[in-house]
Amino acid sequence: MPTTKLRTRVSRRTAVALATMSVVAAVAGAAPSVASAVSDSSSVTRHAVVQTQSPQSAATAPNLRVKAANGVTYQYRRFGNPSAGSVPLIFLQHYRGTLDNWDPKLIDTIAAKREVILVDNVGVGGSTGTTPSTIQQMSLDAIDFIDALKLPRYDVFGFSLGGQVAQEVALRRPWQVRRVVLAGTGPQGGIDQRASDPKVLGSVLADNPGPADFLFLFFKNTASSQAAGTEFLQRLGQRTTDHDAPASLQTRDAQLTAMSEWGIPDKSKLVRLNALSSPRWSQTGTVTS
Repeated sequence: MPTTKLRTRVSRRTAVALATMSVVAAVAGAAPSVASAVSDSSSVTRHAVVQTQSPQSAATAPNLRVKAANGVTYQYRRFGNPSAGSVPLIFLQHYRGTLDNWDPKLIDTIAAKREVILVDNVGVGGSTGTTPSTIQQMSLDAIDFIDALKLPRYDVFGFSLGGQVAQEVALRRPWQVRRVVLAGTGPQGGIDQRASDPKVLGSVLADNPGPADFLFLFFKNTASSQAAGTEFLQRLGQRTTDHDAPASLQTRDAQLTAMSEWGIPDKSKLVRLNALSSPRWSQTGTVTS
């Protein structure tokens, strides 16, 4: 294959890690305890009522808030079907993504069997603070959120940028993280992780990306793939109230800087993944421990 064509394919694949919507596969497991949370209008009582009286979904789960030791108030959604002795699955979102950008089909499929926690990291969507420009600081911010919920054990699902943050969380908290699912992401220092195609960057960096940008970045230019993309966008419309705030341009720029630094080729960084406990790689690039 000519080098130019290979680079174009690599750029498009990398751009999926820079896009603003989520499309990935599900993960099996189970989930746990109720943490102290604060919602928009009440306190932990509302959270407990939501958990026990009516099943929630990605379209109906309320926005909750908790203030962490770093002074940030994080916005998140917590719902699903926890069971005794299980742990929650924490979802870390992609570039420019917020709580509203998770595919309900993915989230609800997993929530049917376990408890899920979706979160806006610092400065993103409804969370306060300023989005940092390094993956390392984003991971520390995610840990502050997790500590605020007082979770002793948990699984992490990271997509794209969220997958980079998930790797750092797992490396920093090996005694807490049980399993890690990495989707559409890559290791620090890995090759071909920096988008350069002008058309791709045009969609990735748009101030107000629209449906055409999402379909271009996430779906092939075939009738079947575009139809699947349209269905995905329609599913995002299932939530009709209590929407999250969109990611700001400050978040866009800080996250892009963080991902660009992460993607600087450096083979010496790859050895860090050996510190993950007994990693097992699947054909889809998922790591579990």
